[in-house]
Amino acid sequence: MRVLVAGGTKFVGRHLVDLLLADGHDVTLFNRGLTNPALFPGAARIAGDRADPPEALGGRDWDWVFDVSGQTAEDVGRLGRRVAARTGRYVFVSTASVYRDRAGNPGIDEDGELWPVTPASLADGSPSAYGARKTAAEAAVWALAVEAGMEAAVVRPVLVYGPWDLSDRCGYWLHRVRAGAVVVPEAPAGFRHTVYVKDLARILAAAAKARGAAGRTYNAASTRHHTVEDWIGTAAEVAGVRPVVRRVSWDALRAAGATGLPGVGVHPGADWTVSSARIQRELGFTSTPFAQTLAECYAHMAAEGRAIKEAIPLDGLARLLS
Repeated sequence: MRVLVAGGTKFVGRHLVDLLLADGHDVTLFNRGLTNPALFPGAARIAGDRADPPEALGGRDWDWVFDVSGQTAEDVGRLGRRVAARTGRYVFVSTASVYRDRAGNPGIDEDGELWPVTPASLADGSPSAYGARKTAAEAAVWALAVEAGMEAAVVRPVLVYGPWDLSDRCGYWLHRVRAGAVVVPEAPAGFRHTVYVKDLARILAAAAKARGAAGRTYNAASTRHHTVEDWIGTAAEVAGVRPVVRRVSWDALRAAGATGLPGVGVHPGADWTVSSARIQRELGFTSTPFAQTLAECYAHMAAEGRAIKEAIPLDGLARLLS
């Protein structure tokens, strides 16, 4: 297939392009060329900014367009209007943060209530801003599909983890386990639903190629939700260590200088999850075994040799462990 990937050299896009090239597709990257420009010598490139997409994007036929980097309706509109007339299917990477009522609401399916697109919900600093902006971006995708007669699919990932994730949202827990000491908040300590980045790449590719995926929205999540205890226990088994695990109060975490624990935060809340039934049923998805994903993460961490961000200042961590 002739494929355009907007982005493609950071995290999710990097794994997607790896998969597409391995499957033999003709891949073109569209980005500013600022991040990892030497990656993927086997892919063509069109340099530019999506704020003003170059005419070259609209001068070719694309079987699939993957929009990995779009954040707003304006982002989608600018790129989409340039390519829509000559695109078979446009796959937009949204987020599960579009769902309004997540806390205490397990197994949210694709028909769950979304954040409204209002000035208040979109305002900078609002806890709903990211989700509401992605809600508006999804609406722009569907409007463009109708306007241009283009097929589209929307994918809503939960918390994504895996190699090349510079946020360390899940790598932090693997690092602390390997370091031999982990501090976790006392219950309730909900952990977000996750999806392995290589699994997300497979979901995106399936949403592009599956005949029935046109016009569909898909949650992208592991088929089983993993708790904090799952992360720590499985990481310990994979790493071959027996870490000290200390449970402390939320007040103690704040006093130690923690402003947030990756995937958990410093405020109590129930686990929230989304349903993966649709990707299983319509895209044939199965998760990579959890232990295998963590082993791959550990191997990448060792090869990369990068320092992992600490969520708790080390002096505060020492006090909590003493």
